[in-house]
Amino acid sequence: MTVTAPIARMMTIEESSSIAYVKVEDLMVTIAYQRNPDKQYTYIADREFAAQLVSILEADNLGGISLGGTIADARRVGDLEQTV
Repeated sequence: MTVTAPIARMMTIEESSSIAYVKVEDLMVTIAYQRNPDKQYTYIADREFAAQLVSILEADNLGGISLGGTIADARRVGDLEQTV
């Protein structure tokens, strides 16, 4: 397994109406939503989605991609599963 440095990004409401903060560290993803930015949720991502999410976070203007939609889709199809 390749270990990568964590990447984290805070979003303004203009950048994402639903996501306030995302941190990706290996396959661990931490997300805070705009509706309650003080509460963080932890997820496990599959390797491909974790790499995609890092690319989005590193891109200017999130690469023009809807971060909230991307995360919602990943949760729906099981690429991103919440830990307990």
